[in-house]
Amino acid sequence: MSALWSSLMLAWHRRKTRGKMDRVFNRSQDPYRYEQNPYEKARLAAMESALQGRGFDSALEVGCAEGIFTERLLRQAREIVAVDISPVALERAQRRLSGRGRVLWHEADIRQWEPEAGRRFDLIVLGDVLYYLDKPLVREAFEQVFPRVASWLRPGACLMLAHGFAGPVEREHREGFRRRFQSLGLSLTHESAVDAGGPVSCLISVLSAPPPQSQ
Repeated sequence: MSALWSSLMLAWHRRKTRGKMDRVFNRSQDPYRYEQNPYEKARLAAMESALQGRGFDSALEVGCAEGIFTERLLRQAREIVAVDISPVALERAQRRLSGRGRVLWHEADIRQWEPEAGRRFDLIVLGDVLYYLDKPLVREAFEQVFPRVASWLRPGACLMLAHGFAGPVEREHREGFRRRFQSLGLSLTHESAVDAGGPVSCLISVLSAPPPQSQ
């Protein structure tokens, strides 16, 4: 596949994904019912619990949506960089956390976005993001997400993956995201599936970046 064709496909998929998410968020405030749906409430609580009360100097949240989990992260992170592809969702997140002062917002596609030069994070959260990007026509760009994200972690930093699944086939697919990071040297420290009694569960995987090299 030529570089030009790959670039065109990525631009097309970015527009398609942004348009889809904007339509969802334009339908209503909190269209996924993060604060009412039993599954979403259990998922967010389990994600926060999996961090075990640790404190972080700098966190990156990819797929921040309307800022529901971002608000929880503020309890544990001194500063947060929050990224989402939907300007509609991002504008609501900014309103929700207006005046909090410790969140830097970016409207971007994680397949092309880069943190400012030299910046690394103690925590990166990827919540319900990767399966939107895992499409055949943009496979090359998708596979590059894993080494790029891993390179943004400080030594010993934490990476959290949280992705919904319905049934064993989808769970295996979500476990594939975790295995890709493990192949890059990250170690699995925690994994659990959140089940609120409905058809969808959430696989939460917490991985640790390699520790600093000894001198």
